Amino acid sequence: MLKRCSLIVKELLMGIVVFGIITELILLLVTQDKIFNSIGFVLGLITAAGMCIHMHVSLEDAIDMDSGDAQKHINKAYGIRTAAVLLVLGLLFYTNIGSIITGFIGIMSLKVAAYLQPITHKCFQKYIGKGR
Repeated sequence: MLKRCSLIVKELLMGIVVFGIITELILLLVTQDKIFNSIGFVLGLITAAGMCIHMHVSLEDAIDMDSGDAQKHINKAYGIRTAAVLLVLGLLFYTNIGSIITGFIGIMSLKVAAYLQPITHKCFQKYIGKGR
């Protein structure tokens, strides 16, 4: 699946991972219920990564459609991602297997990764090379 994704998606995923590692270390140092908070956070990170990939795939599919169908497709894909977020947060809330707050922070890692993307782009160019 990642072979189909563009370089920017890989950079966003790298931003999610870097943010996830740093924030997880902070959670382990600061919080009392480490497992509970970590489960919520990791589920949020997985959701953010899935949303990133789903957004890319749905946009790539919409490019090949005419404008009316593309708009419907984009709206449907947005609805699916919103439902996924609500499902994960609802799962955390009703089953109490993880913190809903850290889950939300994990989901917001996609936003953080978007802001970090220029930095991750430079790192990709410097360390991985321009050919990949």
